Amino acid sequence: MHAYFDEFVHSRSTLMQFMEQYDMKEFIANFQSKNKVVKCVSTFRWEKQFQRVYTNSIFKLIQEQINRMMYCQVIPSEEVSNEIGVDVIKVPERSIVNNYLWKEYTYTVCWREIGEHTSCNCRKFEFRGILCCHIILVLAQKNIQTVNERYVLRRWRKDVNRRHSNIFFAGGYPHMTEEYKKFQEVENFFQ
Repeated sequence: MHAYFDEFVHSRSTLMQFMEQYDMKEFIANFQSKNKVVKCVSTFRWEKQFQRVYTNSIFKLIQEQINRMMYCQVIPSEEVSNEIGVDVIKVPERSIVNNYLWKEYTYTVCWREIGEHTSCNCRKFEFRGILCCHIILVLAQKNIQTVNERYVLRRWRKDVNRRHSNIFFAGGYPHMTEEYKKFQEVENFFQ
């Protein structure tokens, strides 16, 4: 937490300085998310879907999960679900503890074909809002081409207009006003 705010705050910073610097950084990040494209690491169509809708920082987190897929494998489970149309899939994952020690965990993914609903007992989607490598591996194994919109949260989308980022106070520091106007012109040019 401290490392994050060290960019904005020092011992003589005012609250106004902090807010202006934070707003400017957020504005630049939004601009870059809308206008720079992060390359895909795989050929899955759903990765292209994520690339189109997610901000760059969240898309990079998704790519980390795609890269973690190579430490996982799919094992059809002997376990039968109580519900009709639900596949229970075991996904063992090898995690590096340190340079020479591996630890293996087995996760359970439930896949419902009707409605394309899926869940994993690691609960990464419920806690962080991004799909885990276990669910992504099941998507790849089931040859799913697009991900249901319920798994693309609104808060991570780049096409969402965040009203709080459109407000800028230019009263305290006039040197930032010109810079803001330039960024505003560039953003208006691309809209």
